[in-house]
Amino acid sequence: MKFEINLDAADLWRFSMYHANRGLQGIFNLLFTCAAVLCLIFARDMLSGGYIALLVVCALIFSVWQPLLLYLKSRRQAKTEGIRETLCLEFTEELVKVSQADRQQEFPWDRISGIVRTKHMIIIYTDRIHAYLLPSAAVGDRMEEFVNLVKKHLPKEKWKGL
Repeated sequence: MKFEINLDAADLWRFSMYHANRGLQGIFNLLFTCAAVLCLIFARDMLSGGYIALLVVCALIFSVWQPLLLYLKSRRQAKTEGIRETLCLEFTEELVKVSQADRQQEFPWDRISGIVRTKHMIIIYTDRIHAYLLPSAAVGDRMEEFVNLVKKHLPKEKWKGL
């Protein structure tokens, strides 16, 4: 299976939002925002203007400000040469090949540390820091074939959402 990918700002933003709001950090973001909104609703009469303004800022940090900053960062990142160049991901029975321009890397399946499927993309981790993004639109109607290949070569604890 071979996929040629051209990532855009929206793909990078979705990836950033996934990482910013998953696990304990996502739970904290949600609880913090909810607490600020609830305080605004139920304690508004007991608070001064300064505290109300502070609570409004707190309510907006993770619901508006963070997504906006991540989108602006993604737009800048999408304009870089490394993102604009077409990325080719090839999945074979033996390994995963990644190539872009004149660079190429090969990873045996056991070097893939994890694969996560979200609503809009598949994230292929080669370690805790490095990942390749495969938009679901690029996979298209080959998704079932891709999922079967991943399940064949990776143990269940290394994939999520497939």
